[in-house]
Amino acid sequence: MDNFNIGHENSVFSHNAKRRLLSHLEFMPYSSKMTRGSIDISALRNEVISSRYKGLPIASHGKTVAEFLNSKPTLFGSDFQFPIGVIRESALRHNISRMEQYCKEAGVVHSPHVKTTMSPEIAKMQMEAGSWSVTLANYFQANVFLDFGFSRVIIANEVLEPTAIRAIAERNNRPGNQIVFYVDSLAGLGKIQAAISEMENPKLHLLIEIGNPGERAGLRDLADVAPLAKAISEDSRLNLLGVSGFEGILHASDRTESGSKEVREFCRKVVAGAVLARPFVSHEKIILSAGGTSFFDMVLEEFAKYDGESLIVLRSGGYVSHDHGGYELFYPFQHESVDTKLIPAIEIWSQVISQPESHLSILNVGKRDLGTDVANPTPIKKRPVGAGNSVEPFAAEVNRLNDQHSYLFLKDPKDLGLTDLVGLGISHPCTTFDKWRYMLLVNDEYEVVDLLHTFF
Repeated sequence: MDNFNIGHENSVFSHNAKRRLLSHLEFMPYSSKMTRGSIDISALRNEVISSRYKGLPIASHGKTVAEFLNSKPTLFGSDFQFPIGVIRESALRHNISRMEQYCKEAGVVHSPHVKTTMSPEIAKMQMEAGSWSVTLANYFQANVFLDFGFSRVIIANEVLEPTAIRAIAERNNRPGNQIVFYVDSLAGLGKIQAAISEMENPKLHLLIEIGNPGERAGLRDLADVAPLAKAISEDSRLNLLGVSGFEGILHASDRTESGSKEVREFCRKVVAGAVLARPFVSHEKIILSAGGTSFFDMVLEEFAKYDGESLIVLRSGGYVSHDHGGYELFYPFQHESVDTKLIPAIEIWSQVISQPESHLSILNVGKRDLGTDVANPTPIKKRPVGAGNSVEPFAAEVNRLNDQHSYLFLKDPKDLGLTDLVGLGISHPCTTFDKWRYMLLVNDEYEVVDLLHTFF
């Protein structure tokens, strides 16, 4: 992470705090600089398109990705089989740049949670923009990115499957690899130690996960931190790096007074855990990590109160594509100017296939094509038949979805015609990306500039 700009008067940190945090970037128990040249995704361009990939033109079957892209396809002029998932490149790159800028100005580093997209192409953009590492949720996901040459990975989860633990221990001995995962109990630590008991020179990097009662993983009682940290420190095969937590799934987490209070109290608990773990961290700088897409500003404000040498690592994921109704309601930039806000990048384009009633149009898109766990999709654009690459703003309501259908209620029956196309905004990126093996990366004229692979 080079050439940090920390002279931003609106940052949540004081100038001295920024200087203290930035001085930590050069110290880690391993190199803090990633060899980004090792990331190689070129083989993806040689993949042959087939009928197994939904939405792509029938004429593309049998062509490589490179050959298809060389044909200069456009969303509305190349016979795509709607529905199709689309990512607007300008919005995607804006969001990536905005988050990296925010982290640099705050004097922290960013390890984006790429389980959101599971896309090596997008993750490579994030690394090239300045991300410190990538975060995944399990070893399967991590392995995908390690195989593409991403060498620093945080697995933001406990890993207790013995073969996965041994694979991590072995990979950590390869030059440049730095794989970190969580532990939250002495029992879990025992499983980890047993898994590597017969290995020669295994190496594991660990973070102690802090949790809250009634929530998911993470130790509940801070009295358990020191005994766990001490046990890790006494095993030469293990390297305790610090503490971690996740504030985004707390029961009342939102920006109401009570929700913000709960988020901040949890972040203070993580800081208190760092104080208890610090004597058993053999390195000068302890890692404090948290931060989804909704409350990372509160995380930084509370983590900045840690009185000691530290490296703060944010792990935001959904920011990269943003949305039209989930993160949009809570994220820190929502009241900023247009230039500094995040921009929704995902559009799911579908076709009107039936108009059985005057104010009802049926779209050929459903729960198998986009996430509905937070809210139904939001119609945002339409492209009438014969309009070329021109789209126009559009408002209506989707109030029900089946597996393959959406019920679109119109204010005016004349708003849409049969076979018109409708662009939908989504409310949760994480459960939309996983519906697609390819998503189209398009420019502002809806010309296809790349196919983004996902590996779910």
